[in-house]
Amino acid sequence: MTLQDLTTQLRRFTGGDIGLVELHEWFTPILGADSLDVEESDASPWEHAAEDTRLFWRLVYLFEAGGAEESLRVDAERIVACLESTGDASTTYELLPVVLDQDRLTSIVTKHLAGTISRTGFLSVVAESGYPAHAKLWLERAPASALDGLADLLACGAYRDVAATLERRPA
Repeated sequence: MTLQDLTTQLRRFTGGDIGLVELHEWFTPILGADSLDVEESDASPWEHAAEDTRLFWRLVYLFEAGGAEESLRVDAERIVACLESTGDASTTYELLPVVLDQDRLTSIVTKHLAGTISRTGFLSVVAESGYPAHAKLWLERAPASALDGLADLLACGAYRDVAATLERRPA
């Protein structure tokens, strides 16, 4: 199975064509065939498409772990949109913590900009967020207008622009 196969299944899941049970059933043979012994594992996916393989397994384990079906549908929709927007498994993998936490991040940014959450409180949330180091640094240094812009990009699913924004110095 490939990242493209998984993306197809996630699209079916977000569209309601399959439920969480069917998605888990799709994972069963994949997980069963994956040897936990490194010497018995097939290395070819890692040799030919390491970034796709890394994202594939991260997503399999994310959705296999379960959770509320509607919440997972939202996550799946955003992940597929991120992958389509960026066109890159590595960038999607890197943005995954932000994408999965975007509602909370947007809410915190909004409250911080409104003065409900102090700068110290905002920085504390960022420090404990699990975001990539460069995203944390960007969030720590971003002025209000840049934070507001990032929240807007997340809200409209412009993940390629989110990735590019987090790579530049906040202005």
